[in-house]
Amino acid sequence: MLKPITLPSLSHFLNGNGWLGSAGLMRFQIEKPAEEAMTAVLWQGPFSRPYAQELERQTFPVSDEGLAAALDYLNAKAQAINETPPFTEEETMEHYRAKKAEEAAPKEA
Repeated sequence: MLKPITLPSLSHFLNGNGWLGSAGLMRFQIEKPAEEAMTAVLWQGPFSRPYAQELERQTFPVSDEGLAAALDYLNAKAQAINETPPFTEEETMEHYRAKKAEEAAPKEA
């Protein structure tokens, strides 16, 4: 059984801060709030967000209700993600190599 996810208090997000966390296979980032909304982005480990395949994103209001909804969402998604088979090493490395190739490609001016 997964340990329930906890988040900092509402004031943390009201002060313009984001948050990173994990629960089993699931990794998540709550981006710094913009225009009174915060977005939770989910992916499966082991890589950090820039190199992982994004699974889902959801936006919540920066309020007590929004924070409670985000917490419920994250805990439900962690349960679901951890009940599905993890990506294979081949799938994970294929996505990682594609991201690294994007980084190495010449940038258009």
